[in-house]
Amino acid sequence: MRRALVKILLCSGLTFGTTQGRAAAASAEITDIQPIVIDNRPVTLHPAGFPDVTITPLWRENGNAWGYMLYAVSTRDTEQPDRTSLVDTEDPDNGGQLLDMLRDIPHTGEDAIQTIHFASGRANGKPAFLLFVTTRDTGAHPVPQPSPAHIRIYQLTRGDGEPGTTPFYFALRTTLASPVTTCHADIALSAATKIPFAKWNGHDAPVPTCPW
Repeated sequence: MRRALVKILLCSGLTFGTTQGRAAAASAEITDIQPIVIDNRPVTLHPAGFPDVTITPLWRENGNAWGYMLYAVSTRDTEQPDRTSLVDTEDPDNGGQLLDMLRDIPHTGEDAIQTIHFASGRANGKPAFLLFVTTRDTGAHPVPQPSPAHIRIYQLTRGDGEPGTTPFYFALRTTLASPVTTCHADIALSAATKIPFAKWNGHDAPVPTCPW
């Protein structure tokens, strides 16, 4: 896959609240973003400096337009090889609490409210395993109508051993506002990263444009 020539410069003054003993992240320059395609089967990756990471997608069908995908990210337990540990994700909407599962909100698929994507890249020149959570801010707008969106960028990080934490977790590095108002979260992600969103959609057909 062609390497995306994109840099996301995080403001040096940007800070996040400390949660459960984890220090706020310093500034970082995210470069060389290369999307990782996740279809409908588990994928095992080998991020530099970490044990192998397995991403397991789980479809939750509910018989209407509100089915969704859950993503379980796990590593082998280095101290207990017969055990698998979940990789949690900081939730800034709830004081930085740790989420053990990631969830998208595809709705009909043509007007996705939230998408989950993974990528390799570099943070301050060092290899990084990245997570992108893109969310449309629908507010009072009906779901299919275009709306603003924001992108949260996380980096796989080693835990500090504090009680209540996991050995590894995705630490929030920054939140970007998408430069476009759109009907699909992946279009917002593409506009913010300059990476064609078709490369992020896996098996799904890309959404060419909003119909309105």
